[in-house]
Amino acid sequence: MLVLLIAFLFPLAAQAQQVNVTIFTESQCPYCTKLLREQIWPFYVNRPGIMNLQIVPFGKGDCTYDYNRNFHCTCMHGATECDLNRLQNCAISYFPRRHLGLVTCLQGLTTLREGFSKCLSRLSPNTQRKLIECATTQTGELLNYYSMVNTHRAGVRIWPTMYVNGVFFDRSYPVEHKLCEHTAWC
Repeated sequence: MLVLLIAFLFPLAAQAQQVNVTIFTESQCPYCTKLLREQIWPFYVNRPGIMNLQIVPFGKGDCTYDYNRNFHCTCMHGATECDLNRLQNCAISYFPRRHLGLVTCLQGLTTLREGFSKCLSRLSPNTQRKLIECATTQTGELLNYYSMVNTHRAGVRIWPTMYVNGVFFDRSYPVEHKLCEHTAWC
């Protein structure tokens, strides 16, 4: 009976210890790349299960809807950034709980083709095909549109922008310190 009680209560305690983190990024922003590669990814690897992470890849840009019912997005760093944002959004959509490695791999790359060869090569051929199809069609553009809507709703004006448990974090000190303030798991 005690074992059942512990097994039941452990997931509740684990959820209470999670820190909600939302990061608004752009795929070709050097500051976003530095944040994801040097702070978020290492924290995720060294302290798994602490972050309840939401990444919103879009940045400064806009999407329009034409008379053929197609979305067309523009991004601050150009068309390639929109391409890579689409692939990141597709990865998040296909792997809602396990996308950080793929998103981080794609972050800061120079072309969509580089993203396909560098970051998708370890995935199954079927998964690669689905992600490439998503990133090169209106499916991915619709996901970019949703990220744009979320970015605009949040009023983001600088990238990356990060919220920890719903409160803006100015990144004036290491992310690890901020996240560990909110959990006993550190």
